[in-house]
Amino acid sequence: MIVIPLFTFFLLFLLVLPGNQLRATEVLTLQDAIRESLERNPSAGMERERLRQFEADYRSTRAGLLPHLSAVASYTRLAPDRLAMTSQPGAALYEREVYGGIGLSQLLFDGKTVALRKAASTAALAQEELVASMENLAAYQTAKAFIQVLEARTLFQTSAKAAERARAFEEMTSTYFNAGKVTRLDLLQARSGRLEAEASLVRAKELEHSAMALLGALIGREDLDFKADGCLPDAVAPVPPYSMAIKSAMARNPDILRLRKLIERAGHTADAARGARYPTVGAKANWGYRDRDLGGGEREWTAGLQLDLPIYDGGAIGAGIAKSEASLAESREAERAGRLAVQSQLRSELSAWRTAAADVRAAEESIAAAREALDAAETLYRFGKATALDVLSAQLDLAKAETLRTGALADYAIARSGTDLLIGAAPAINLNSQGGTP
Repeated sequence: MIVIPLFTFFLLFLLVLPGNQLRATEVLTLQDAIRESLERNPSAGMERERLRQFEADYRSTRAGLLPHLSAVASYTRLAPDRLAMTSQPGAALYEREVYGGIGLSQLLFDGKTVALRKAASTAALAQEELVASMENLAAYQTAKAFIQVLEARTLFQTSAKAAERARAFEEMTSTYFNAGKVTRLDLLQARSGRLEAEASLVRAKELEHSAMALLGALIGREDLDFKADGCLPDAVAPVPPYSMAIKSAMARNPDILRLRKLIERAGHTADAARGARYPTVGAKANWGYRDRDLGGGEREWTAGLQLDLPIYDGGAIGAGIAKSEASLAESREAERAGRLAVQSQLRSELSAWRTAAADVRAAEESIAAAREALDAAETLYRFGKATALDVLSAQLDLAKAETLRTGALADYAIARSGTDLLIGAAPAINLNSQGGTP
């Protein structure tokens, strides 16, 4: 008799339980976050749609070089006395004409159209590189935000350990104070150290919330119903030589490749402008059937060549050539500016990489020294040879060293991702949940 009411209560509990409590929190790795950012990033999406437009422009330009086949049909009524002043007396003129046929035309030579087709093809290739550049930028921004989330989480863990040490020291100081071994000043200093450690804990938690909000915006999520799965790297990889990095960047950077394609496109556009001075040769053929009310009907065909040669155009062709050559020179300067920018950015990222590596080494040595100093200070404090301020200073030094190591590892991960961006590669750093690796 009691089983049925309990079962009913359980069903009602499941019905009223909020859906977000029933749904498990989704876990996202760095690769998952990058994949979502590429799918939902609006800038990359707009460039992909522009790529479709460039591809359509190429097909439209190419169509001018392909055969054109058309069907023609007509029905005509004419006045019977239309040639009354010139025709012979009594000669009858046809009043109705019907025609149906097929026309074929083929462009045989046109330097302008050929060059424009090449320019349209190169423009589509340049847009492909721009899409790759926007996707690389979206991946870098997502990786940077993801690293900042992991940094804030690690800082929270470091702050939690510091707060635990401060609470333990406050409890020990309180015990010593009650036993009359230390002064009230020591107790107040220990309490102040514990409050500062707890405030740092709150700041680290809020920093993680802010980083999660930024990551959610980059991957296109309005609700933060996910968890970033990963850890900062536990070591720093060797810095690659600048010569090798710049060589990879010049060969693979999407922005550099796009600028080179734009130079090629400008060259084809200049060829098209110069090609307007060359003759245009085309072939045309028609085959059909014509029927009149007088004389009946008969099949007919025509075939021939057509040549067009511009003689005088008021200087329009020369102006077009000058404009296209200036555009070509501008594209070359833009490519040079792009190379200089990539070289400068790459030097900056490699410098940040080296600085982070040095900071990690220094922080690790400082952590070892600070832990030894803290142990010594706590031992001396127990024997009355040190004050609470000495212990708190040692704790603060340890917390600062751990914080510096966390920041240096995050700076390394961001610099590594920035280097990958500049050389045109996906972020290669591994930030798995078992512990990041360089």
